[in-house]
Amino acid sequence: MPFILFSGVAWASTEPKLILQETFGVHPAVLNYSEYEYYGNTVSVIRSDPRFFDFAVACAKPPKSVSQFHNDNRSALLTLNGGYWDHDYLPTDLCVVDGKVIKPVNAANSHFGLFAVRRNGELVIGDLKTKPLSQIDINDFRYALKSGPHLLRKGAPVKFKSSSSHSRTVLGKDVQNNVLFVITKSGKMTYSEMINFMIDSGLGITDAFNLDGGASTGFALGRGTSMILRDTVSIANVIQLTTKHPR
Repeated sequence: MPFILFSGVAWASTEPKLILQETFGVHPAVLNYSEYEYYGNTVSVIRSDPRFFDFAVACAKPPKSVSQFHNDNRSALLTLNGGYWDHDYLPTDLCVVDGKVIKPVNAANSHFGLFAVRRNGELVIGDLKTKPLSQIDINDFRYALKSGPHLLRKGAPVKFKSSSSHSRTVLGKDVQNNVLFVITKSGKMTYSEMINFMIDSGLGITDAFNLDGGASTGFALGRGTSMILRDTVSIANVIQLTTKHPR
């Protein structure tokens, strides 16, 4: 059994136990859903091929739960919580919706990651520590969220001293440029424990960063009786995936 060292503490690494696999959508536009048991937690992983999906950010004020966001957009196959927001339900860092900048860049969060869709439809999942945003970049975004911290950079774990455990939502990409969402469906994890899960799972995740968590952690996947739901408190923004149709 290998060991991974974080913050001076050796964590015994073990392979997560796969307990559920399902697909949602119509081939080739399918979302692959997996559930794992990992040290008493249930972790959901949703994998998408960005060639077959449109990605968007939606905001609401007054805020809504993930299930409400999902019900209000009947085209969405997946809705999950987005980035951080303040007590007035306003984003605390970059947020762009339909080309409108809801919140400009917070320069203090240079260690955060970027999720964005350019006006030409190109999806961007970036590391802002190595490539800061310019105003030209922002002007070219149709949708964007900035969140963090980063957990994996080019396959290497980021070290954390924090031992605080919360429900987590993580956005990442793998070696095949699939987009993955990793969510603690039940239980709580530290940053280091989430990093260990992503490495131990063998999912090939190269880059990943944290979205909002705690009571904001949640997602709605699919429709009708087959829908998988981990609902949230009322939140300010979400990421949504819809099937891409030929233009």
